Amino acid sequence: MRFDPVTKEIYTDKNEFVKRMNCPYKMNWDNLEDTNSTLRKCTNCNHLIVDTEFLTDDDLLVMVRNNPNTCLKIDLNQRNVLILSNGNLGHK
Repeated sequence: MRFDPVTKEIYTDKNEFVKRMNCPYKMNWDNLEDTNSTLRKCTNCNHLIVDTEFLTDDDLLVMVRNNPNTCLKIDLNQRNVLILSNGNLGHK
């Protein structure tokens, strides 16, 4: 998975666009209602937020295509994320 923190866009490792992150609430993961280890619930909008740390690109793509409004948590330090900066790869 590739993530550009400036544009908030997520891509697969094959550079296929997944979605643009857009949360008006800017919630902190630790402040969300605990559902299980990979899901939390936002008390502002009642959406479930999926932790992407253990998802494959294929799983993420299927999930977002089935529900484009899926909310995602991406930690810039997680192992399965490459950081993009101005369209160039940063670190993984």
